[in-house]
Amino acid sequence: MNCKGIWIVEMKGPYGWERIAMAFMKNGEYLGAGPNHYSVGSYKEDGKDVQISITVTQCGALRTIFGQKPPHNLQVISEGKLEKDQIIGTSKAEGIKKFDVMLRLTRVGSLE
Repeated sequence: MNCKGIWIVEMKGPYGWERIAMAFMKNGEYLGAGPNHYSVGSYKEDGKDVQISITVTQCGALRTIFGQKPPHNLQVISEGKLEKDQIIGTSKAEGIKKFDVMLRLTRVGSLE
């Protein structure tokens, strides 16, 4: 099992899981976008462990995330476990302590 594919990205909020983006993962590269942001970065796999490192760029009005309004470009590290077609874990923003966000990615397509 590997991370190659097209993924729905969700974060756990006060009202449950919120879809925030679509992501494309292939050969260690991560590209994602939603209606108000885009993300560029990389991922590493070690068995079922997955680490994703991205720069999130918000477009338009900045949205509060990780407990505060971030800068225009936000560095985010996510760690999770790959089980079948889901990655479940947490995300942390660089420079923001004590505020992790639960993350879930669900594979919805192939890049083959």
